[in-house]
Amino acid sequence: MTSLLEEFEQVGRDLYAAGLVSSHGGNMSVRQREGLIITSHGSPLGHLAQGDLVEVRPGLEPRVEPSIDLALHQAIYAAAREAEAVVHAHPRHAIALSLVGKEIRPQDLEGQHYLGVVPVVPGGDNVAQALADALRQHRIVVMAGHGSYACGESLWQALQWTSVLEESAEVLWLLQALRHKT
Repeated sequence: MTSLLEEFEQVGRDLYAAGLVSSHGGNMSVRQREGLIITSHGSPLGHLAQGDLVEVRPGLEPRVEPSIDLALHQAIYAAAREAEAVVHAHPRHAIALSLVGKEIRPQDLEGQHYLGVVPVVPGGDNVAQALADALRQHRIVVMAGHGSYACGESLWQALQWTSVLEESAEVLWLLQALRHKT
């Protein structure tokens, strides 16, 4: 059985290798008792080490700065009680599609099966609540122009939803290009 650090390292490496995050982009967390463990601000997900993980819980002063998305992760856990892990990534095709619509509707079978409709929420003052509300009913949501937030039973499952989203978004992108060509 892998340790929590190994899970963070392996999922982070996969996110980076698949081009779903840049060298220091994105973040991940897992629910822990009355708090959570989250990657630190600006940590390199593709090359995580023990010092890049921050425990956040009431009464504990974090030893390093947690991700700037900490409040978003906390809102997601509060709203989506079944969520045990959250992955925030920057899938390029999904981000591009988020700038031209209010949802992403996969056309490929895997995307339809696993994701159905993927909501796009606008950024702004109420983004934490909008993401949390959407993740009560969906496995993954895209913040317009920014990136995806997936929740799951584990970091691996949240990675799966992130990967499926980007593959589906790329298929949509290619389909639109083919329609314009013919």
